[in-house]
Amino acid sequence: MKKLKLNFKIDWRSKIVDLLIVIIGITIAFKLNNWNDSIKTEREAKGYIENFYNENIENQKNLLLAIEFSESNKNDIDTLKAILLAKNYSHKNISSLMASMVAMANYSPSTTTMQNISASGEFDLIKDIELRKNLISTYDSYKTTATLEALVSDYVNQYITPFFFKNIRFSNFTSLRNDFTKDPVFENIVFGYDILLSQLINGYKENLEKLNLLNEKLTLANKGE
Repeated sequence: MKKLKLNFKIDWRSKIVDLLIVIIGITIAFKLNNWNDSIKTEREAKGYIENFYNENIENQKNLLLAIEFSESNKNDIDTLKAILLAKNYSHKNISSLMASMVAMANYSPSTTTMQNISASGEFDLIKDIELRKNLISTYDSYKTTATLEALVSDYVNQYITPFFFKNIRFSNFTSLRNDFTKDPVFENIVFGYDILLSQLINGYKENLEKLNLLNEKLTLANKGE
């Protein structure tokens, strides 16, 4: 009886080639996946930067309007102060100048992009550390201006408006009491308002400096520099 000879010879070269093909295929797929993720990440980061840029431009425009309005009011208050210091209590412009104390700017900057990127946890997509610091600093400064605006608004509601109700006819800002301009309380109200308005304008201007710097950074980022 003849014994069968089994051929267990393995083609190692073919096996190694097959293994290399699998490894290379997996590596290429992995790199393609990383490349696609990188493109997606760059696209998302660019989208955020563009949105920050557009939002910043709009906030700049609105802030400049708030500064212009507030400085116009400040000029009226400075004139009113000068009249009171000169004790010219019958000056014909007192009533019209007083009206500036019940009108104030309302700067409401948009913070949508910061809210979105913070809520998504994707703030790290912006790789430029300095740009991230500028963004945080600028958006934090909005809280300061909002606080200053609230102080002025509270002052108007607590002191100016009640005093005006007693002494001024709102329809034409004529006097209900002819001697109210001599009242020391009125003078205190004017000078107190002037102090708060000056602080608000300074806060606006500090905010504007941050906006201008951020605009430069975002412009460069949009250009890929």
